[in-house]
Amino acid sequence: MLSSAYVRSNERHESARQFFGLIRALVVRELTSRYRRSMLGPAWAVLQPLFYMVIFTFIRQVLGISSGKTPYVIFTYSALVPWTFFANAVTRCGVSFYVNRGIVQKMSMPREVFPLAEVVTSLFDFLIASVILAGMMIWFRVPVGLSLLWLPVLVFIVSALAMGIGLGVAAIGTYKRDIVFGMPFLMQFWLLATPIMYTLEKVPEKWQFVYRLNPMVGIVEGFRSVLIDGTAPDGGLLMISFAGVAVVWAVTWPLFRYVGQYFADVL
Repeated sequence: MLSSAYVRSNERHESARQFFGLIRALVVRELTSRYRRSMLGPAWAVLQPLFYMVIFTFIRQVLGISSGKTPYVIFTYSALVPWTFFANAVTRCGVSFYVNRGIVQKMSMPREVFPLAEVVTSLFDFLIASVILAGMMIWFRVPVGLSLLWLPVLVFIVSALAMGIGLGVAAIGTYKRDIVFGMPFLMQFWLLATPIMYTLEKVPEKWQFVYRLNPMVGIVEGFRSVLIDGTAPDGGLLMISFAGVAVVWAVTWPLFRYVGQYFADVL
């Protein structure tokens, strides 16, 4: 009996080792190939949120959007860094099986490895953009404290949300490419429906309840609370985000598991 349990334990350990080894190989391949012929290289990870920040700053001057006592560049960029990670991870998950169709057709492996590798790859861009954010906070002398200990929690939540939605996009997008083509438009709309360019208080009171159901609201506000205000995230908003992640996974995980077994035939 002990021998049988030992064998099963070794098999599980070997499977886990192969799983994470494959993720590491996919991430390294993606990172080395993405910027191979790019003059700017990893700087592209910074340019996207910076571009949005410049556009939002211009719109702010036109519409008179207030960010309180916080410099507007910090106000927007602290939200754009997690948002850009989320949007890019979801978009890349949608095409993860198409770009890896040769591997999917030839090898038998857990299908989750491909979307997960895209989320991990997007985390590298997130870290690069976070370095710029840290530099901006030092420049504007934004004080920090123990609230930074909340950052791993917030990163985990936004990663789980990106992975959950990415599973759904990959599951449907592998069969119908329309959803992959439409994701950039959906992300643009979602961006405007999240308090990145404006404060949460600007949303009319009658829409506050529905608006807060957007799980990215609690995540973005959480990052601002931790980085700008030096306080813990709002517990109510964070619980809504947790619930949103749970609902997303409850829907997309079974769907992905069901249709994933036919990916090799479709591709």
